[in-house]
Amino acid sequence: MREVKAVQIPYQSNEEVLGILGAFRNTVNYCIHVDLQKNITSRFRLSNEVYNRLTEFGLHSWYCLSAIEVAAAILKNYRRAKRRNKDKSINLPYARRLVTKLGNQTYKVIGDKLRIPIKPRQYFYVKLHKRALEFLSDATLKLGSITLTARRISMVFSKTTKVMEPKHMTFDVNEKSIVGARVEDDEIKASIFYLSRIYEVRHGYFERIRRVQAKYAKDRRVAKKIQNKWFDNQKNKVNSILHKVSSEIVKEAKAKEQGIILESLTHIRRAINQKIPGINKYNGKRELISRYSKRHKRRLNSWSFKKLQSFIEYKARWEGIRVIYANAKNTKFCSICGYTIEPKEQNCSRCGIDRHVNACLNLLRTQDESLRFRLDRSAYVAMSSPLGYEQKRSQVSKTYHMLIRYK
Repeated sequence: MREVKAVQIPYQSNEEVLGILGAFRNTVNYCIHVDLQKNITSRFRLSNEVYNRLTEFGLHSWYCLSAIEVAAAILKNYRRAKRRNKDKSINLPYARRLVTKLGNQTYKVIGDKLRIPIKPRQYFYVKLHKRALEFLSDATLKLGSITLTARRISMVFSKTTKVMEPKHMTFDVNEKSIVGARVEDDEIKASIFYLSRIYEVRHGYFERIRRVQAKYAKDRRVAKKIQNKWFDNQKNKVNSILHKVSSEIVKEAKAKEQGIILESLTHIRRAINQKIPGINKYNGKRELISRYSKRHKRRLNSWSFKKLQSFIEYKARWEGIRVIYANAKNTKFCSICGYTIEPKEQNCSRCGIDRHVNACLNLLRTQDESLRFRLDRSAYVAMSSPLGYEQKRSQVSKTYHMLIRYK
């Protein structure tokens, strides 16, 4: 299976580079205009139609070919959306952002610098950081295209991986932690990674931004400038924590040669932001009001569960580890005694298993129906040693507290 990964390289642009980005955008929009005007559906025909005209934009010939390719991709998505939404009006496509795409024949790596052409025999150089050089030194990776913006360059690397078909380990994503569990040598092995630092970061920046809004209420230009800077800092810190946690999870799965099962979490924010008929306490009118408080919605809407799952997925696929999304339905039932764990209960009131570890075991059973964690299970399946009820309860509690902690 072919997997792709991009490495971000920040750099300082100048007026010449910004001019190229603007000319590239105009070139793409010109190709789109000609295509729609003459109803061209082939990239080859579009290239024959506009290539000679594109040379007048003053760009390198490689930029012209890339512009045709980008325009063809935009038009393909436009026609696909038009077919899917026949009864709805679709806006005409055009390129908005300052961005350029170049194939691997265009640029060249010289030492620790990336050479990108501006005009024939004219180049500008970008210094590569340590991570990019590590990827370049790996002989198993194939260098692909680059995407150039006003602030960073994305270098694409690809490789062919062999997907393993192993046993699985499951992870239950929660607000302030992610709990994993697997069956190994007839025992439940659990691990937990804490995410509470994310909430500390978000709460700290929220309070700082609120003070700035109050201080510069009459000067929104200054307030917006400060807020944008702090929002970027907050995003970088949160992403750093998520990258570290997802890397640890993938390393653990690779060391144990096990696949990863994640919950298929959908429509969470739709449920959080749901409105119900009620009485507005300010004007006394009957109207739709929020079901949950403002603080509750702000906390759950900032929950980065999908981003964490996407980080785990692409890192796992890069290492050849299979990732499966399982339905999280019926994970509230205890996998050992069958008792229903109430939402406010942290542990099962009958056998003592943690609710998050129990959710992992139920997810694990969705991929292997032969697993049985009940006391009356068969002798040839997981956890097959005959234990009494009290012994089972003590073993589950002991196993759960032998955790791999991440802070």
